Amino acid sequence: MIDLGFEPLQAHETVYVQDEPALDIALPQVFDQPALPTLQRGRLGNAEALVAQIFRRLQRQPQAALGSAYQELVTEFQPLFAWATASWDYLLCTEGCRFIPRTNKPLAGARGDYRAVTDKDYSRLVHQVFRACVLEFAQQPAVPSLCQWLRERFWPLTLEAYRRLDQPMDPRQRALTPYSYLRCAPYQFLNEFHQELVYTAVQHLPNVEQRALDAYFLNFLTETSAAEALGCPLEACQETLRQGLVRLLVHQRLVYCLLRQIERY
Repeated sequence: MIDLGFEPLQAHETVYVQDEPALDIALPQVFDQPALPTLQRGRLGNAEALVAQIFRRLQRQPQAALGSAYQELVTEFQPLFAWATASWDYLLCTEGCRFIPRTNKPLAGARGDYRAVTDKDYSRLVHQVFRACVLEFAQQPAVPSLCQWLRERFWPLTLEAYRRLDQPMDPRQRALTPYSYLRCAPYQFLNEFHQELVYTAVQHLPNVEQRALDAYFLNFLTETSAAEALGCPLEACQETLRQGLVRLLVHQRLVYCLLRQIERY
């Protein structure tokens, strides 16, 4: 969050204006992750040989689907998929919600460029991780057991893939937050009065301050990316943002508060 650099006040002084406090979101009760007693059904004689067959087919036809042999492998490891599905609540309460881009825009009644990850999205992610683990195992001749390979790598890779979902579509933007379902670029207010008020106030600022606020707040760029967009050093961009915010704080307090709210998205 941009620091306005106000001097601390003495205890006897009256505080009229304060910086926005850091947002502290309490997570719900943490669920326990279920145990993983077994990974496979035990009906497939040699899973490792089947993986080798799948990999040879993929080498011959890189663009082809993995075929029925892969589906047979997925069926064999249904206990692993069932366990991963049962871990969904645990993952949500320990890591928080994640967001992914809306792919079917324009969508009537929807707002924002992102939507929350659902259980179906999570299921697809689990299958992608399993597929990656299988193909990686096929290239590890020194590892004898697919079951052991999955037990050691499947969940850490799933967790890593889920955590990476906090990265926005545009790498110049700040990481996604628990409020990112409201994100769109440029940011559009739900209330038309707020929309007109903020955009009118920003347009009356000096040009460099206007561009800095637009890049950082309305387009969610990081401070470094905002500085690159302005073509100035990072310290100069930070000072420009601070000056613009102070100017709005003095003359348009509501606009200042609305921009600070956007900063949390």
